[in-house]
Amino acid sequence: MGNLKFNAKLALACFMFMLGAAFASADFPAPKKACLACHEGIEPFTAHDTQMAQQIYALGASVGDPNGCVVCHGGNPKELKNAAKAHSGAPKGNLLDFFTPAAGGLSVIDKTCGACHAEQTSSIAKSMMSTDAGKIKVITYGWGLDNEDFKHRYANHHTLDKDGFAPIYGSEIYKSYIKELAAQHEDQFPSELKSIPKTNFAALNNKPEEAVYDYLRNCNACHLMSKGKQQRGHYRGLGCSACHVPYGVEGFYEGGDKAIDKTKPGHMLVHSMQGTRNSKVKVNDGEYSGIQISTCNACHSSGRRVSLQYQGLFPVDRGGAYIPFDDHGKLQQPNATYLYKHIKEDVHYKAGMLCQDCHTSPDMHGNGNIGTVALGDVEVECQDCHGTPNKYPWGLKLGVGDELLNLADTKDANLKEMLLKDTPRGLAQEPMGVTQNYATNYDKKDGYLVSARGNAFGNVIKDGDKVILHSASGKNLEVPILKDIEKKGAWKNQQGRLAMVGAAKHLETMECYACHATWASSYYGYDYSIDFSNGQKMIDWVASAGKIGKNGTPADFDGKSFIMQKGGSAGDYSHARFEEPILGINGEGRVTPLVGVIQTVGTVIDEKGKVLLLNNVAKRNDGMLTIDMQPLNPHTSTREVRECNECHQNTKTMGFGIRMGEFDATPGEPKFMGIKDANGAMLSKHYNVQINAIKNLHTGDFMQILDKDGKQKMRVDSHFEKSSPLSKEQIESLKKDNYLEQAQKNLKKIDAK
Repeated sequence: MGNLKFNAKLALACFMFMLGAAFASADFPAPKKACLACHEGIEPFTAHDTQMAQQIYALGASVGDPNGCVVCHGGNPKELKNAAKAHSGAPKGNLLDFFTPAAGGLSVIDKTCGACHAEQTSSIAKSMMSTDAGKIKVITYGWGLDNEDFKHRYANHHTLDKDGFAPIYGSEIYKSYIKELAAQHEDQFPSELKSIPKTNFAALNNKPEEAVYDYLRNCNACHLMSKGKQQRGHYRGLGCSACHVPYGVEGFYEGGDKAIDKTKPGHMLVHSMQGTRNSKVKVNDGEYSGIQISTCNACHSSGRRVSLQYQGLFPVDRGGAYIPFDDHGKLQQPNATYLYKHIKEDVHYKAGMLCQDCHTSPDMHGNGNIGTVALGDVEVECQDCHGTPNKYPWGLKLGVGDELLNLADTKDANLKEMLLKDTPRGLAQEPMGVTQNYATNYDKKDGYLVSARGNAFGNVIKDGDKVILHSASGKNLEVPILKDIEKKGAWKNQQGRLAMVGAAKHLETMECYACHATWASSYYGYDYSIDFSNGQKMIDWVASAGKIGKNGTPADFDGKSFIMQKGGSAGDYSHARFEEPILGINGEGRVTPLVGVIQTVGTVIDEKGKVLLLNNVAKRNDGMLTIDMQPLNPHTSTREVRECNECHQNTKTMGFGIRMGEFDATPGEPKFMGIKDANGAMLSKHYNVQINAIKNLHTGDFMQILDKDGKQKMRVDSHFEKSSPLSKEQIESLKKDNYLEQAQKNLKKIDAK
């Protein structure tokens, strides 16, 4: 009955929201009344004349608050003097029946954001941004736990998918596509994930690698249930507000509300919603629209670091001092705990595109299924907008560039037939429902472009002989179309034509960014310890996020009241590099860049100071090391691609390491510095090891996937079994010295026609 009552209440609220405009008048908002008696000057969350604002004002007025603050925050609008009393309870009839300062928090969104955005709020808790399941798998795998399979078991919180694998929004084709993916990849599309366990100290002596559970609970501060680290570059909101409320890098409020302390960090930049092109955010004397990349940085600056690389930023390390100096002649300040070198930004970033301009609502909010791995959950492909040299985007069949679905195992007969036939995907005549209802709607012109999985891009349209991308930033950009470039002979980079037209197999077997991603950050040999001695304590972000107070906020909301756990953690990478990435095979079977992310070299110390595990690199039962290389789109694409010889005849790119693994050739042996005899024996009685041995790592380096005989030494990817080094056939093809000659011959034949 409780659920029935709630649903009826929610339905009434939604009905009133829909009718909001009818109740609205010029009296809204009401200055100096209710909450604005204290919060005078605060920015409207969205412009007064928007449908959203008018609906909020109307619903607020129906419960005694003409400014609508209580709709999202609760509280007592009649109390004008006592802040504690004003920030408590809620008017009778309000959907939210208590006060919360965090209206976007996942513990309350069913009564706040979800009153109108039910689809998004029902899916976001199951999305990758909440579960962190992919990262958790990489780390447990690297420590030697659950490394004999590719099953995703854990999330930041217990996550259950009760409604099956059909997405809650998207086209019918997309829904069928995802259902088939889930059936074929059960390990990556689970129906349930358990919360990260706690370390079992009774068994720690026998299974020291399980200490990683406490490390993970300390590491995962970026999931949406948590407020996260309150420090420079990491300031953000909670839940929905993590993306949709702007925070400055320094964490200071710069709006007009006199009740908010402008001298202390930890506040939103302004009390405004950022989202679509229509959501204008005014900051001081300027204005912007769209979700800022700095917002994405708050979380996506760690792990694979794609939001940083997109801007051309290479995170160097956490503690060094690097020039150039800042405006005050001081050393560079850390941002999101890192320091940076500028390399080269992505061509899309340079054009002014935001992350949301490519990534669809299912990409970012989840699609209603449990999210684990980007390759499984992200739908956008380069070909979706750019096409190929011989086909326009709308002339491509569905599934091009997205081969995660095995057609032979596809049971949906209609979908299988559609994907097998060379039937053009065409153009969509309307956006996804979620786009129509909540995003900016653009004139379709000839039609909307369609993703490889069958969803319409509501912001990318065909207009005559042009493709126009409408950026949430406000820019309208013409998309380069490869077929037009080929028809007009307008190649600005002839090497690109040689690769795509003269050697067309590249397009059949490779991700576009395998050539266009000119650099990537790689972090090799993540040496770190988990130390339970000396009474050390570290934050348990999982427990902190899960402990919800009476006001709907987690324990970590104030940046102080964390739930602590035993232990401490310290460490860093053996070496960090920016470089032309190594190539390998991803879960789709396509050639892709590979990078080092978290290559675990693990040490565990128990409560008594005993070293239980020292500099350990875990192994699988087949002898393969679990310091895997991860397939990745680095988001560093440029029009100028990698030189042909960076892959062809380059053994490092093939996966053999630097000089076939002769670099750092004996990491399994300790290194000493001091007075030695001619045979290398230490002569001084007072010496210590300078570089300790790394267990199980005997030859080669951290980037050597294949030994000089071609035997695989480490895993490629901990998510998909299909991921691998380049095949023997591919390597032999790369070793041929006539590759350019053959491609040029092919071009001459094409041009002769």
